[in-house]
Amino acid sequence: MRLKGKVAIVTGAGSGLGKTIAQKLAAEGAKVALADISMENAQKAAEEIQKTGGEAAAFLADITSEEQIQKMFAEVEREFGGIDLLYNNAGVSPVGTVETTTYQDFQKVLAIDLYSVFLGCKHVIPYLRKRGGGVIINTAGTFGIKPIPNKVGYSCAKAGVISLTRSVAIDMAKDNIRCNAICPGFVDTPLNKDFVGEERENFLKTYQPMDLKVQADDIANMAVFLACEEARAVTGQPVVVDGGTEACLYY
Repeated sequence: MRLKGKVAIVTGAGSGLGKTIAQKLAAEGAKVALADISMENAQKAAEEIQKTGGEAAAFLADITSEEQIQKMFAEVEREFGGIDLLYNNAGVSPVGTVETTTYQDFQKVLAIDLYSVFLGCKHVIPYLRKRGGGVIINTAGTFGIKPIPNKVGYSCAKAGVISLTRSVAIDMAKDNIRCNAICPGFVDTPLNKDFVGEERENFLKTYQPMDLKVQADDIANMAVFLACEEARAVTGQPVVVDGGTEACLYY
């Protein structure tokens, strides 16, 4: 078990990608704190991990609230004795151009997809420092590298996450804290519910050279690698897991 004895927090862990990542970290021996805006979902996901012999607990947190993030970190430390890893996963993926997106909607996606990541990084660092170092992983996205039409808010937010990841990696290296981002491709999760069916299939046939469907497990496997000692020299990187889509996008 590559993460035995480590304490990991995953935000947005009540469903979708976050839930799968939490399960994979637990399977590698980590004690996992599942944070979600829905305590019911987080509790159910934690119970699933417990039934397989893993150690997990649910925590309520609105990741756009600085107060709630600080409270959640303190609760996790009391529950598990410390924090070694934060996975900033929670997010939204709205559609819209710069013309059709309202200022309020733009602010909302930045708050959830970018500002929350800043808050998580900022307030977890003292806990990681107390453990002699640690790991932060952020969910970015291929559209943060190469935007596509009708995704202005999401693309801007994820580009910000990539830049933030690099800044944290540079500033915190002296404290033995690594920070990386994972840029998923089109994974079958609730976040991508608006991009399904024929439209999705046509896009993948055109822009994804590998003939496969990227699964949540593919992202979770990368998360485990970045979290463990095998990746000790990897920091400040947006790691793309998308079957080659980003390499083919020409927008």
